[in-house]
Amino acid sequence: MVADSPIPKEIADEAARWFADRDSGLLDDESPLHAWLDADPRHAQAFAEMEVIWSDLGDVTLLPAIPTPLATPPIALPMARGRPLRRWAPMALAASLALAIVGQVNDWPTRWQADAMTETGEQRTIAMPDGSHILLNTDSAVAFDYAPGHRTIRLLKGEVAFTVAPDRKRPFVVEANEGTTTALGTRFLVRAIDDSTRISVTEHSVRVAFPTQQSRTVDVDAGQSVGYARDTGLGAVETGKAVDADAWTQGVLTFENRPLSEVVAELGRYHKGFLGVIGAEARTRRVSGVFNIHDPLGAIVKLQTSLGLKSARLTDRLVLIYD
Repeated sequence: MVADSPIPKEIADEAARWFADRDSGLLDDESPLHAWLDADPRHAQAFAEMEVIWSDLGDVTLLPAIPTPLATPPIALPMARGRPLRRWAPMALAASLALAIVGQVNDWPTRWQADAMTETGEQRTIAMPDGSHILLNTDSAVAFDYAPGHRTIRLLKGEVAFTVAPDRKRPFVVEANEGTTTALGTRFLVRAIDDSTRISVTEHSVRVAFPTQQSRTVDVDAGQSVGYARDTGLGAVETGKAVDADAWTQGVLTFENRPLSEVVAELGRYHKGFLGVIGAEARTRRVSGVFNIHDPLGAIVKLQTSLGLKSARLTDRLVLIYD
């Protein structure tokens, strides 16, 4: 089944969780599910895709820790001893597989538009003809529009660090999610995940514009960041978060008192598979730490051990943490 329009990853992730919880009998009351489905037509669309793809998968049995002949053996995550794996784990793993299929289908429009793209876990530096450099993070895509009077880069998805060569005759502009960021200096980062965009400046400044009912423009200086989204408009400029936003360019991710579900979702952007958290209590556990983006499975092991949680997996492609 191909979606009527691409489903944002955030909504697809939530649909997978609701699907796994419902079909494995964890929902004593389905009214919260129905409320979520009614809140946005895309919720119902994502959930329907889960149902269709799960049906197409047929009678599949998924077991934890099935070995495969990989060149590098997968990390063996500790399993609970003395008790069977919860009966919902196989369904959750299958839902995660369905989510991966949906993501691949929805990604084709991006591939058609992109001039440069990275795969999951890949980073790529591109030297532009004007002397500027751009660093694409994992699962990112950009399109270029260089002309005598302007330098425009369209961020289709993901996260990019820009180091801009000065040229007063040709403004350097990054377009993302209907907003624009114009370089007034040297280095900044733009992150566009689903409908939300965040700009962080590490050197000099940029000018950010987002067309809302009352169009706003703000200047963002080094060490500051700002975000915008269609539902909330252009936010307030914040100080002190640019260092964390820039951490991935140094090979790490930093979190301070963030929900486990958010931390695992971010680690999942660097993993060729699916990393997830099952259970409302586990998803809301708070996490602080620094993790290596080149070893997301190792980060999962650290999280599981430090929080006293359990895990289930299908090789290293599908890994779930639960309490």
